Amino acid sequence: MPSPVHFASLLDALPQQVWKADAQGRLLWMNARLAEALHRPALPTPLADCLHADDRAAFAARWAAAQATGRFEMEYRLGSTWMLAQAQRLPDSPLWLGTHTDIAARRAAENRLRESDEIWKLALECSGDGVWDWHVQQGVELFSDRYLRLYGFEPGDVDATPEAFDARTHPDDVAQMARDREDHFSGRTPLYRNEHRVLARDGSWKWVLSRGMVIARDAQGKPLRMVGTHTDITDRKRQEALVWQQARVDTLTGLPNRRSLRERIERALTQRALRGDELAVMFVDLDHFKEVNDSLGHDVGDALLVQVAGRLQDCMPAGGVVARMGGDEFTVLLATTEAAAAAARAGQALLEALSAAFDVAGERVYVSASIGVSLAPRDGVEIEALFKHADLALYEAKGAGRNRMSLFTPALHEAAQRRTRLAAELREALRLAQFSLVYQPILSLQDPAAPPRKAEALLRWTHPQLGEVSPAQFIPLAETSGLIVDIGDWVFREAAAQVQAWREAGHAGFQISINKSPVQFLSERSHGLRPDWVAHLRSLGLPGDALAVEITEGLLLERDEAVAERLRALREAGLTVSLDDFGTGYSSLSYLQHHDIDTVKIDRSFVTGLEGGGKALALCRAIVTMAHELGMAVVAEGVETEAQMLALKEMGCDWGQGWWFGKGVPAGAFEERWFSANPADSDATTTR
Repeated sequence: MPSPVHFASLLDALPQQVWKADAQGRLLWMNARLAEALHRPALPTPLADCLHADDRAAFAARWAAAQATGRFEMEYRLGSTWMLAQAQRLPDSPLWLGTHTDIAARRAAENRLRESDEIWKLALECSGDGVWDWHVQQGVELFSDRYLRLYGFEPGDVDATPEAFDARTHPDDVAQMARDREDHFSGRTPLYRNEHRVLARDGSWKWVLSRGMVIARDAQGKPLRMVGTHTDITDRKRQEALVWQQARVDTLTGLPNRRSLRERIERALTQRALRGDELAVMFVDLDHFKEVNDSLGHDVGDALLVQVAGRLQDCMPAGGVVARMGGDEFTVLLATTEAAAAAARAGQALLEALSAAFDVAGERVYVSASIGVSLAPRDGVEIEALFKHADLALYEAKGAGRNRMSLFTPALHEAAQRRTRLAAELREALRLAQFSLVYQPILSLQDPAAPPRKAEALLRWTHPQLGEVSPAQFIPLAETSGLIVDIGDWVFREAAAQVQAWREAGHAGFQISINKSPVQFLSERSHGLRPDWVAHLRSLGLPGDALAVEITEGLLLERDEAVAERLRALREAGLTVSLDDFGTGYSSLSYLQHHDIDTVKIDRSFVTGLEGGGKALALCRAIVTMAHELGMAVVAEGVETEAQMLALKEMGCDWGQGWWFGKGVPAGAFEERWFSANPADSDATTTR
């Protein structure tokens, strides 16, 4: 048997590193090869301390598990060299005898194989992809059969060169493809990725996603070989184009939408700064479109919008853009050296074009337009400023009577600021008791000398600094803010108290009319008729007919059952329902057969034309006759002359209201004017 010294010498001669360790993994002895590799460490030393830091945790777990089996095997790095460690516990001993075998060459070969596998995995990762293999410096490119058939070619139809398909790339895509290639060749991107169009054999363009990787470089780092795939993404691109169009094109009219318009204005503003052009932003809003939409139906309304879009485009000068913002709102963008003059010409053309009749689904439809214009740079150089100022100009055009164009001026901005301040102060007006009511008499036209039995309550606001604020100013603000609901309740209670006082003073049967905004009706959409109105009248001991509620035709345009139910609820409570400003709405005559109406009020615009005879006289006579046939009374508004009064009386109109009889005055002045001179039971005549 060899001596221990001879045995150690024998182990030193082995090509493997040999070692002995205890159960805790501490090296107790090693042969010369291992000692040299570890720079002859002091023993005992933990084997784990000699391993690469990334392998130590795995070694500890594997060594602990080996204590149960008596065998240990693991690949780890000893320093920077990969080793295969194999060890076995010695019989009847806690000690272990192990070896290290250098496997660095095997590991390198495996890495090369793995890299090759990864390359082909990239090339074939998508089922149905075409594969290309480009030997860059040789100028040779090989294409798989599937690659060729993707474009309609068969093997052998195309030369094995990169130019074969580079030449078929869409000209607009060549530059980006070259940039993406160079980014990968230079190492700026780990993978090559590019989307471009390729001309197929049948003449169609196919969108493809090209992906690839350089798998070999020369000593200078230049690419030698690159492998990749082509994936057909034509359908995806088609869907993306559709989504893009839907996001930027109005589906009804085919015009650019709001988003697209903003992008165009942004570009135009940038170009304006470079070229010195001016811009005109024109807001075009159709007048009376809601009446068309509600009375003739949404299909007719949509068809009308399509025709409007066509007329707007026909009026555009070169470079002009028309967009649909939504609903019946359109916007025109003009970029030119003289934007104001261009807007004036285009605006006049638009107004004339839209005022002509439209033939829509067998209907002859008339609308007009209001236009607001802002200019850049005069009125701003940012989109929001231009939109805001065009909107203010549009507001001015509508307020001035519609069917016209208005340019933004600083005065409009000041007016908007005044409206904003007024709206804020309106919120405090009710609490501070700044509202009051005046009463305008409504007299019988068949006996105009008799004392009035009706009056309309008119709301007035006395501002502490501004004085009397016109209802034309504050009522729209109250409706927009929703304050009209609380204000309307206040008017109702004030009018109820006044009619109670007058009835108790001996004027039996006296009736006061109050206006009810459509906004008030809409606020009751989920609650029905406000129950406190009826309860309040009963608490005062008043019958429902002590009050008449005046509504506008705009409310009836809703044409829903909820409106009809609320009107029926008013009448069931005994209140009289009057249709105010009759004749000014769209197809207004048709509403009378659908709703419970007691009285119609002929609009002052018809009454004003009575003295001239003609159409105004005929229309008033027709309204009176029709209303009487339907069992309704008729009130004529805006009676200002004796001739008008006599004409209305002659045609059988029931009631008259206007300055000829008297203006709206406070309750005390009303009593002094009408009740003192004409006691309730007196037949004395009135004087003017």
